[in-house]
Amino acid sequence: MTRPAPGRLRPPASLVRLPLSAAPWLAAGYLAGYPLVGGALFAVATAAFLGGVVLSQFTVTVPLLVGLAWVIRGCAQVERGRAALVDRPIPYRYSEVTEPGLPAHIRTRCADPAIVRDCVYLILLFPPLLVLDLFALVIWLLSLGCLTLPLWYRATDVSGRLAGEDGMLAWVHTLPGALALALVALVLLPFAARLLLATARLHLTVAQAVLRPVGDPLAEAKGVLDRPGPLSAVPGGLRTGTPTEPTENGESHEPNTGRAS
Repeated sequence: MTRPAPGRLRPPASLVRLPLSAAPWLAAGYLAGYPLVGGALFAVATAAFLGGVVLSQFTVTVPLLVGLAWVIRGCAQVERGRAALVDRPIPYRYSEVTEPGLPAHIRTRCADPAIVRDCVYLILLFPPLLVLDLFALVIWLLSLGCLTLPLWYRATDVSGRLAGEDGMLAWVHTLPGALALALVALVLLPFAARLLLATARLHLTVAQAVLRPVGDPLAEAKGVLDRPGPLSAVPGGLRTGTPTEPTENGESHEPNTGRAS
């Protein structure tokens, strides 16, 4: 079963209506913000991570590791909040410090699996996500540029020999050529919008998978044990139930268990 698309990235039923809907424009805004915001977060998180590695070698600067962990956490919070452009903000859960003292704070903050996942997303995943987002944005912008070419095709004269009178793109700065290219772009625009939506959903899925809290793999089994029944972890004396009528041998049985009482 495929995961349903986020509400703001859900395309309309008709592919032709897709470029006119809000979904591709929201996706474009989400992806376009990543090179700027994600690039700044990458630089800050990388500096904090490398600074932590260096400072951890000196005993006198070890307390600064707590502050650097908070810097990385703050960067991840920005990216979690940015998901609200196309979906709900990404939830989070960090380990709580349960012991007093600075060593406990350092141990909890630096060994927190959530901080490790933050570093993976902010630092390691930034290059591939950046390339993916820029590719989809370039295709989308090229489609829009070609679609509007009849409005500004004369400006191509300043682009040099390729678009000059004797260049191989000389037809671009003519009205018939601009209209032909705009027609092709109009046909391909829905597919560019679909690529843009797919890229935004993939980026959001990666962010949610890495930045959200990791679920307990035994949660379902624990729920079964907590519910009344044959596998319940609740002691037998604490069970509540109405016995059935005595059988021929004088024993009664608890409902749904078959256990004699």
